[in-house]
Amino acid sequence: MGTFRISQPGSSVATSLVAGESVRKSIGLLDIRGTNFRLRPIPLTQVRTFALGEVSLADHRALDPDDPKVDEKVLQVLKEEVELLIHQAKQNARDLLSEARKSGNMVPGSTEYPLENRLRKPQEVLVRLKVEHSGFSALNNQRFGAGFVGNIANTVR
Repeated sequence: MGTFRISQPGSSVATSLVAGESVRKSIGLLDIRGTNFRLRPIPLTQVRTFALGEVSLADHRALDPDDPKVDEKVLQVLKEEVELLIHQAKQNARDLLSEARKSGNMVPGSTEYPLENRLRKPQEVLVRLKVEHSGFSALNNQRFGAGFVGNIANTVR
């Protein structure tokens, strides 16, 4: 019996909003020559960027659950956290775009959108913020998410 190797590839796009999906996506190119082989990773440049964050409201000293205006303050804290994640994801998207241009993924004769294969609404990113809100009231996710329409591809609607 000979030796064998197993490759178990995953999806080339984010299929769920978990930490493992927020890493850089790649595909593999299998080179075979005679009895030798190698699997070379090729980073994908046209995958919607995804940022993942986590916040515990109890860790914010400015938040007091007994304060009558605590809901407004919680909204502000969470809005700032999401905006930071959006900024990080958009920076990652700019880096990917730069890599795609360098790799020659261009539409012949195009200067407006130089990428041959591109996302719809590339300015929208995927963001997930896990919130530990023990001791605080829960937010209305739909109302909170509505404030990010146009910036985030996965807003709660």
